[in-house]
Amino acid sequence: MAINPATADLVPGLTTAFTITGGRPPYSAFSTNNGVLPVTATVAGSTFSVTPNTVTADTPIDLTVRDALNASATAKVIVRFTGAPLAINPATVTVFPDLPATFTISGGSGAYSAFSSNAAVLTVPTTVTGTSFTVVPNAVTADTAVDITARDGKGTTVTSKVTVKPSSLLNQITFTPLTPTGADCGTNTICAGGDAQIVVKAARNGLNLPSRKIRFEVFQGSFQFITPALPVTTDSGKPVNSLEILTNDQGEAVVRITANAGATTQVATLQTTDVTDSASPLVRRYNFNIIRSVSGVAVLSVLPSATVTITGERGNTLGANGSCPTGSTVDYYIFGGTPPYTVASPRTDVAPVSPTAVLTNGGKFTAQIKDCVTVSFVVSDSSGRTLETSALVAERGGVGFGLPASSFVVSPASLTIVCGTSGGVTVSGVGTYTTNIIGVTSGAGLRVTASTGPLSTSGTNVTISALAASTFSSPVVEFSDGTLKSSVAVRVTNTVGAVVNSCP
Repeated sequence: MAINPATADLVPGLTTAFTITGGRPPYSAFSTNNGVLPVTATVAGSTFSVTPNTVTADTPIDLTVRDALNASATAKVIVRFTGAPLAINPATVTVFPDLPATFTISGGSGAYSAFSSNAAVLTVPTTVTGTSFTVVPNAVTADTAVDITARDGKGTTVTSKVTVKPSSLLNQITFTPLTPTGADCGTNTICAGGDAQIVVKAARNGLNLPSRKIRFEVFQGSFQFITPALPVTTDSGKPVNSLEILTNDQGEAVVRITANAGATTQVATLQTTDVTDSASPLVRRYNFNIIRSVSGVAVLSVLPSATVTITGERGNTLGANGSCPTGSTVDYYIFGGTPPYTVASPRTDVAPVSPTAVLTNGGKFTAQIKDCVTVSFVVSDSSGRTLETSALVAERGGVGFGLPASSFVVSPASLTIVCGTSGGVTVSGVGTYTTNIIGVTSGAGLRVTASTGPLSTSGTNVTISALAASTFSSPVVEFSDGTLKSSVAVRVTNTVGAVVNSCP
């Protein structure tokens, strides 16, 4: 008794057929790792199929078959790790109306798409550009459960469980610079050493919510909150990193922030939390700019001030090189100095900028990426001051870890040939295939026409012939595209249909 193929590389999600020859039926089959490679114990006829589950590393497994007399045969298979499993992050999350929430998809194979179980509450883009997408929930009157389902190019799906809660903070945070003011600091900014007023309004269904506790915190950046003068305490007027304020009768919580003296130009973030509902507090974040200054006058500076790295898309097939982030853009904002400003790129062929003249303080220019490159830009003001921006790095995406765009399959998985005649199989996949004939012990044996060749997307027809004056021992023809393998078990018979191990 034998099982064919006797050795095989299997790919998660792809079905492979095995054929039992010899022995006495009925047959049964067993797997040494049923969690990875489940097998139906009772074999109908002499052929059974298996479909591996996902693995995190190459996993060897024995497939054993037994006949009615308890004779057995074993196939040695390896379930190959083909890349990270499809995942969506966050997998569970609570979101609030009007507040953006970002989801990231990873693993799997090919382009991604996404779907919502309740598009009226949570609309998602059907086609996902890259690996992430952002949603903005609509208003709800009660906790509402929504499933966001991500799907890869092979049809594999994964789901994020989302709860949309009614929001108490529906209005945007109000940011008002106090001192110093004027053109030096631009919009939505404060100069180093300057102050600004922050107002958060708590409201639900159009009604102001007084006496709600709002916690203000420094999330990132060189600034602090000033403790209110009233009520008078030992901490009044002191700078702190965290502060709790009750909303007034208009539902407003008001605080003052101060940027640290001598702070460099940066993007800062403050965080507010409505902690009245402690079981499910609502957190919001707000970004603003701190501009480097001397005596309240902004110094020539550019945001972003840190290195910006953009990575192209990963290769879309197994082992394929990734691409450069061609077409990507980065916005830069100029502060301080004496406008207007001029901007120059040392690599206009791969990283041009537009416009090259920025007229106002806080104005922007945009760099466009056309290839993989590392570049920085030169900014000059009308007084001759010059500044080189931080580096912009455009790098190639990683090597593809998905399955090939077309899996490698041979159909049918078994073939019966009468001595001296031929039969045909169809080989489908990508690339170029090769063959290996197993189980022919003497003579010319089997012949495959052609033994190598290109694979077409519609399938390539291959002829297998059983030649005269040959001896066989459970012959198998194995096909490979260099990455995946598939095989066909060949049964050689005489003119009356009996299986033979040799042809006259």
